[in-house]
Amino acid sequence: MEHTPQTLRQVLGAGLREIRKARGLKQEEAAALLQRHGLTTWIRGTVAQAEVGARRIALEEVLLLALAFEVPPADFVAGAPDDLVELSPGVRLTVAAVKALLSGNTAAVQAIPAQAVEITESLALTNRTSDFLAEVQRSGRVDPALVERAVASVGEAERHVARKIGTSPEWVNLVALRRWDRTLSQERDLRLQERRPEASKGQLATLRGHITRELLTELEHDLRGVHPDDARTAR
Repeated sequence: MEHTPQTLRQVLGAGLREIRKARGLKQEEAAALLQRHGLTTWIRGTVAQAEVGARRIALEEVLLLALAFEVPPADFVAGAPDDLVELSPGVRLTVAAVKALLSGNTAAVQAIPAQAVEITESLALTNRTSDFLAEVQRSGRVDPALVERAVASVGEAERHVARKIGTSPEWVNLVALRRWDRTLSQERDLRLQERRPEASKGQLATLRGHITRELLTELEHDLRGVHPDDARTAR
């Protein structure tokens, strides 16, 4: 992957420039075309700013650009497939992934590989830990080391339980760590391993779901009582 990411406005601007030049249009001619298709405030200077990434291009404008040039929105994403696009601080997608998301092709979106999404974990973890620590401090119960473990270990199992109970996955892990000194996922996997001889290979998914429900029953009272405001902070 390219390790110097560009912003979305930069790759869209570069794509706009490529498409305009491929049409043999000058910037003022492109502006006139865009004005006829609803971008009434776009003048030559607007096109010039957008093309160098100095101007943010809103989603509505991307759609009208696509309409004017008769191309799908994904065509405005310029760059090599593995180049990185930073969508928010600490979160980057490859050009190929951004194109897939804008393509309107469900199969293409579902086929985006995990490695196409790069999250700067140190930054993301710091932000999540800081936010959650503030919530825990309001409850009067705080152990920073436990909070960091709870935030860092959030997985799909914690998110699933959090959605069911109406809380946040960080709270799920915090309560689980206090109860078992293991996250919910770790406790589930431990119990699954212990009971695995009872299940055939085809029954493992069913057993995993049963154990998750069992854990939820054990944690539900504590989850509802840990923080009275938590039901409004689900992520």
